[in-house]
Amino acid sequence: MLRIKYENMFINVEETIIEEIRARRQVNYQDKESGGMVIGSIVINSNEIEIKDYTIPQIGDHQSRYRFIRKKKTHNAILQKKWMDSNGTVMYMGEWHTHPENDPHYSQQDIRNWRKLLKKSYTFTDYLIFIIGGIDSYKIWVGNRLNGEIVNIYKGAYDEISSNSN
Repeated sequence: MLRIKYENMFINVEETIIEEIRARRQVNYQDKESGGMVIGSIVINSNEIEIKDYTIPQIGDHQSRYRFIRKKKTHNAILQKKWMDSNGTVMYMGEWHTHPENDPHYSQQDIRNWRKLLKKSYTFTDYLIFIIGGIDSYKIWVGNRLNGEIVNIYKGAYDEISSNSN
């Protein structure tokens, strides 16, 4: 588990999510952007968020070299099932997607989408997590729904994943 301190809390990200992003990197020119939701929980009586699950590209999503558009209905149905199966303990926690660059940076479209999600998504947390996977590294941002700020909180290399275990 990747453990990241942000302000007075910890954000824990399951390594399987980073491994999935790594597997979907845009290494070759014909590779298309991939993405989906990140799903997790708020740990009761603590200042911790756990990101434990994700959705992957679904039929109907738009994927091209420089764009991924998640089909809301399909991913929401997956999220709803996971929420029901967990007795309401897991929820929407943000988004992930890939970029065809070694060191990923958010685009203007990304930041617009993230700000919209901070304002309009239905979830029980004041924070959303955004992950972009590049070819050599990935970055994690946290968005604060109370003040609208979006801050980069982590940059990692894929080959560090197993060394962060335990």
